[in-house]
Amino acid sequence: MKRTSLLIALAIIVLAMQYGCGPKGPQTIGFLSNYSRLEAISDTSLRYINPINTLGNYSKFIIDPVEVYFHSKAKGTDISPKELAELRQHMYAAIHNVVLDRYNVVRKPGPGVARIRIALTDIEQSSPVLIAIPHTNLAGVGLGGASMEGEVVDSVTGEQIAAAIHSQRGSRLSLKGLSKWGDAKAIMDGWAQSFKERLDEARIR
Repeated sequence: MKRTSLLIALAIIVLAMQYGCGPKGPQTIGFLSNYSRLEAISDTSLRYINPINTLGNYSKFIIDPVEVYFHSKAKGTDISPKELAELRQHMYAAIHNVVLDRYNVVRKPGPGVARIRIALTDIEQSSPVLIAIPHTNLAGVGLGGASMEGEVVDSVTGEQIAAAIHSQRGSRLSLKGLSKWGDAKAIMDGWAQSFKERLDEARIR
């Protein structure tokens, strides 16, 4: 029994090293137009909000197609082209839906129009079998994850209105991880909802 327990413990450690070390912190990739004003809001997130030309000045938005700029250590590089296209579309749809809820989505630049730019920089699939292994929750084994860079710029001048870098893991309190890309998609939905909250807060002020 002791030998079996030891082997299980070793297996868990190996799995934790392989799967539990997802995005630990933001890694810049050169996608944003400006990184110099970003400030850390957590160990895995950076953010900038223009204090003068705020999001509240805009009610119309151009949403660019979601791009992919995987950094060198990204596990997302193993994703098939079909799966990647699905995840890009999911991120785009999440942003499109929350913007369209109260604002206007347009195609042409102009006064009062802002452009939303997003790039996925890492995506890690969920592993339901690993999630079910006892005593692995502390290591985060099996949880999916995602990282992104995004910004809002004035559609005419290119001035950066807001920017963010996020890196996040899934949650064991959710059942999303029971599907291959469930955690990653849930994280994207959360990003979109947070963006909507920032928009609404800016309009109220």
